Order: sequence, then structure tokens, then C-alpha cells
Amino acid sequence: MKKLMFAIVCIFLVSGCAATHMIEPDRQPTLKPAADLATLVIVRDTFFGGGIVFANYLDGKFIGETKGNTYIVSQVDPGSHYVAVATENTAAARIDFEPGKTYCLREGVTMGVWKARTSGFSPLMEDEAKEAIQSCTYWEYDPSTGAEDMDPEQYKTAIDEYEADVKENPEAYKEMLEYKGF
Repeated sequence: MKKLMFAIVCIFLVSGCAATHMIEPDRQPTLKPAADLATLVIVRDTFFGGGIVFANYLDGKFIGETKGNTYIVSQVDPGSHYVAVATENTAAARIDFEPGKTYCLREGVTMGVWKARTSGFSPLMEDEAKEAIQSCTYWEYDPSTGAEDMDPEQYKTAIDEYEADVKENPEAYKEMLEYKGF
């Protein structure tokens, strides 16, 4: 019986750790955006749920994955865009990106039923972002792995839920809605 329980626990632990579409390059990215673009940084600076990979999207298009103590960087065209994360659940945020600015989001992690869940995004100011990134490893998308964009129905649901939550409780989203980057 003990061997069976041990095997079940091992299978459960291994099944939660997914393969990734990311690599750890030898260089660090520049966080300073080009004059005509914005830079988006997503930081997962906790090891809680560390082995569970979260997929991140910009307007439903895959931009990278995070796991415990990692961060990703994307260049973004100016304008209003949705950032979304998918794991056992989904979360989203709408940001009005301005050219020449950096937007750094902390990705929240909570306990899930089968694997770690996201509690959504929270904005970081420049000093907070620099501190958070110091304890993390930079990951970059490896296009040869062929990651897929977010399922259109899942994306629509995530955005609809986000907009309904904002409308119902705007005070809870005030910090995110007023975030102007740095």
C-alpha cells in the first residue's frame, strides 16, 4: 500500500510540471523600450507553485511562459491591449500602452485543485520591478517549439470575465486601471 501511495504522489507531482517553450539565454534583455514601442515585463517572483508553467498572451497571442522565479519581456505596439495568463484558471488585464514606457506586471500565484492558479496581475513601479527581477531568471520564447496562441473561446471568456469584474467592482481594479508604467 505504501508503494502505491508513493507512486500516486510521484505521478501527481510530475504531471503538474509541464514542458516549456522557453529557453534561458546567456544575455539579459533591455527593459528600455524603443521610442515607438512599449515594453511589457511579466514577473513571477515567487517559488510557490514553482514547477507549474503559466502561459502568457497579449491579445490572445502567445508571448511566453513563466514558472517560479522567472520573468519574460515583450515589445508592444502602443494602444490598448489585453494581457492574459492561463493555468488552471485564467486572468486578464487591459493596459493602455504608451510608446517609450515600460510596464511591469507581477503575476500572482495561489493554490489550485490540480495545479497552481493565478490570482491575476498587479502593477510594479520601477524600483519594485528591479528588485523583483533580481531574484528571477530571464526566459525567452523559443519559436522552434511551436507554442500555440490562446484558444479563442478561452480568450473571450477571460476578457468577458475581466470586463464584468471591472464593471462590478472597479475599486478592486483601480491600481491596475490607473497604471501608466514608467
